[in-house]
Amino acid sequence: MSNTDYILMLEAIRAGIPSRDTVAGTLDIRKSLMQKLEPDLEKLASGGSPKGKLVWGEYGQGKTHFLKQLEQNLLSDGYAVSYISLSRQLNLNNLQQLFPAFTSHLRIPGHNLPGLLNPLSQMNPPHEIIAKLPFIAEKLLHPLPTLIFKAFSLYEERHTITLYNALMGKKENIVRSQRIAREYFKAEMKELPRFRQRDHFMSFFEFIPYLLQAMGYKGWVILIDELETTGKLGKVARLKSYQNLNWLMNLSKEHKLPIYTLAASVKTLQDDVFYGTRKNDARDMPTMAEQRHSEEEAHKIARFFDYATSDSNIVLAPAKKSDYLQLMEELLEIHHLALPWQYEIPPSFVEDALKLIDYRGKPLRQIVRVFIEIMDIYAMRGTLPRAYKDNLMSEMDFADFEEDGVGLSETPLQELFDD
Repeated sequence: MSNTDYILMLEAIRAGIPSRDTVAGTLDIRKSLMQKLEPDLEKLASGGSPKGKLVWGEYGQGKTHFLKQLEQNLLSDGYAVSYISLSRQLNLNNLQQLFPAFTSHLRIPGHNLPGLLNPLSQMNPPHEIIAKLPFIAEKLLHPLPTLIFKAFSLYEERHTITLYNALMGKKENIVRSQRIAREYFKAEMKELPRFRQRDHFMSFFEFIPYLLQAMGYKGWVILIDELETTGKLGKVARLKSYQNLNWLMNLSKEHKLPIYTLAASVKTLQDDVFYGTRKNDARDMPTMAEQRHSEEEAHKIARFFDYATSDSNIVLAPAKKSDYLQLMEELLEIHHLALPWQYEIPPSFVEDALKLIDYRGKPLRQIVRVFIEIMDIYAMRGTLPRAYKDNLMSEMDFADFEEDGVGLSETPLQELFDD
């Protein structure tokens, strides 16, 4: 790696936005949590559809880093993985909009670019997959995706992108892809039941995990970050989001798809939205589900909240001191490779810095940012700031440590070393 690569890695860590390089280059301090996932992953690899899990933690406790580390581990183990971060524009209340996001962020082992276009094109044509299409078609809500894939496998360049985009859930390409499939398979298309996007669109979602299986991957793992944004939606949208998440996590055993879903959220979603004073969705949403849908749907939503707050899920607890020390040693090495140090590193630098930070009870992200600030200043001045020396860290105002990635100092790094 070049000096620039290390600078980019350092700044990604400072900003709290894990990249592939930062995840690969730093310690996984929560390896034990993987053991809780192993039975589910084994079930997925054998063709099952295990119940998903929620990942709970405080702000800055490392939820995103955990999901990114998990993504790397799963890819190494032969799983296909989609990681998305929810927002006001991309949320759970519309699964038909969310599905193309899952496919556009889909990563598979051995390929750096997301999506399936390159690996499928390299198979040219995928005879083994085509032989499995009749068996896959029987499992789908509607068999149209299998015929579109069969047309895609002919690899006529003029149609490739349209057919591929239809398979990836882009609605605007599906009608055009039907016409293309009819050109190649007129008799077979005539035998199909009528396809209605409103009723049958989810057959494209169903097709992808079976396609991934046919390509030789162990299953499709869907990682959803920033679940707490669901709490900012209106009541109807929140209900739909819970219904969709319940389906994705297969909590009511509504499907047998080889997918496994984990969704991460800050604990305040429970405190303020699930069981809050102003919003109490655990109480109100089952009633709304019964009024708008059915008594059965009300029971599903009630069970969703019971499961969401149960011990079956994952809670990110603070790491041990030994883990912090090892992580900071790795950060020190990255910092030293990224930026010019004008002073030698004392042997006790990491231990002393951890004492000065007073890490207990602080979010992991905050600890990491403060430590990077300590390294910035020591690299230039050869001494710790007086506030750190006097152990006044606990009295400092941490209001600047928000989600925008700003640390204790807003001085650009280049200016820091221009003296």
